Amino acid sequence: MLNRGKILDAWRKKRAAGALLRGGAAGTDYLTATSLDSLGRKTAPSLAALLPLGDANALSIQSTKERVADAGETPVLAGVCATDPLRMMENFLQEIKAAGAAGVQNHPSVGLLDGSFRKTLEDTGLGYGREVEMIRIASRMDLLTAALVFSPEDARRMAEAGADLVVAHPGFQDPKSAARAVSEIAVAAREAKKGILVLALDREYAGVDGFQTE
Repeated sequence: MLNRGKILDAWRKKRAAGALLRGGAAGTDYLTATSLDSLGRKTAPSLAALLPLGDANALSIQSTKERVADAGETPVLAGVCATDPLRMMENFLQEIKAAGAAGVQNHPSVGLLDGSFRKTLEDTGLGYGREVEMIRIASRMDLLTAALVFSPEDARRMAEAGADLVVAHPGFQDPKSAARAVSEIAVAAREAKKGILVLALDREYAGVDGFQTE
């Protein structure tokens, strides 16, 4: 398995040289493996991974093994549905490591939800806090951690939990508002943790270290 420290060193050297990091399903610096690989990325949006269309974590493990087999030296980050009440998270993260993943990402994320449904999830202990705790555990296990965040507060919580990088999801906003949201997330993450890497979802924005595509 690729070493977490060496991977982070390589990413920071690349940024210091002025190059952007690129991650995602077809990334060059890291690859993501999630349940969407089985559901069909072109036909199933991220929210579909939260629906009862299969076991998101089992599908992610399957995808991780397939991607690791083909990835060569490119690290693979496995998507983890941290709100799954049927998984003992530390044990599951050990399975992720055994499958060859270099790290994890909180995908699918309840951060995509809002309104009364989101409030109900939070009130019943199935909210974003479970994702923060998963990142905390994974960090202690020396897994790379790339946290999807949706607000400055999310960014602070994930940075304090030990995330190596945050991926700013600007939500479904117009381009100007999205750029402002990404900037605010980046500031919050860097204030909370020195040296954290900040990427944006799907496109380049000023002031970030790269981007991740779905």
